[in-house]
Amino acid sequence: MKLLFLTQVVDADDAVLGFVPGWIRGLARECEEVRSITLRAGDLSTLPSNASVRIVGEHGRLLRWLRYRSHLREALVKDDFDAVLAHMVPRYALLAERRARACGAGLFLWYTHAGVDQRLRKAVTVVDKVFTASEESLRVETPARVITGHGIDLEHFSLAAAEECVPLRMLSVGRLTPAKDPETVLEALAVLRREGVPATLQWIGGTMTDADRTYQQAVLARTRELGLEGCVEWCGALPWRTIPAHYRQAHLLINASHTGSVDKVVLEAMASGTPVLSCNDSIPRVLEALGPEREQLLFTPRDANDLARKARRLLEASRPERLRLGGELRAIVARDHEVGALMRRLVAEMRQGRSVP
Repeated sequence: MKLLFLTQVVDADDAVLGFVPGWIRGLARECEEVRSITLRAGDLSTLPSNASVRIVGEHGRLLRWLRYRSHLREALVKDDFDAVLAHMVPRYALLAERRARACGAGLFLWYTHAGVDQRLRKAVTVVDKVFTASEESLRVETPARVITGHGIDLEHFSLAAAEECVPLRMLSVGRLTPAKDPETVLEALAVLRREGVPATLQWIGGTMTDADRTYQQAVLARTRELGLEGCVEWCGALPWRTIPAHYRQAHLLINASHTGSVDKVVLEAMASGTPVLSCNDSIPRVLEALGPEREQLLFTPRDANDLARKARRLLEASRPERLRLGGELRAIVARDHEVGALMRRLVAEMRQGRSVP
């Protein structure tokens, strides 16, 4: 199969989409050829010989549209690509629909986000299949939905080093928005410090919009109000390839997200053998294999006292207990969310074609 992959960025240093080159490598192992159409690309040296990239550019709306149309025509008309996979952006699937159908190519979408708009609603009606990580990751009812799990690179997110991490470090990863609820995390940290637990917090993730930047100022003000200036490190957005070291150096990942869909950072921490604490509605299903123990990794949304109580237990756990739990968490990711298995699943599903008549 010759696959056309439509994505926003192909760059291992991108803070959010740095995993995309790994996806392309995985897809290329299963396909005769993979070609990506992207707005921007970074270092492409890690891509295999049967993978190529066409760059549209990020500026000039009309020019981007003309280039996109030209690259679609090249792949589907001139080079006879068999299938198109749009990654995360429903508009990409809509742009490719007419040309793909005229050339008899399959049309597919990968989408994992709680957000729903008119473009998504329309896209799920025109694609052959829409792939998503969990039931909560696609909030549109459609017979075209195929639940596949996430794709986590277990080589990239390797197990934590044998040395004990000091000081007691809690980590959160995600864009600085109300949906990620940094304020509850800060309040829980303040509770721990008052109880004599010398915990610190590292937050990796930046802002994108003016609203984000306004909220950031409120969060920094709350940090000062709680007397936590010396206990919190705001790292901003970091290159994706540097994130594994931060997971390995943390005692605990806190995921206070209210989005409801499986937050990939939880799985990345689990793959690194780092204990997790989450209030996300989708995580209990992810942790089902742990049995009753999973309740210790879940906290009530917006409840700083519950978060602090459970964080303290994990922070003060013995070394053997931490290693055992980390191994079990990584095993869940290896079984259900490994990137190579996901790429094989996607290609197999695309080869089968439409999921509905």
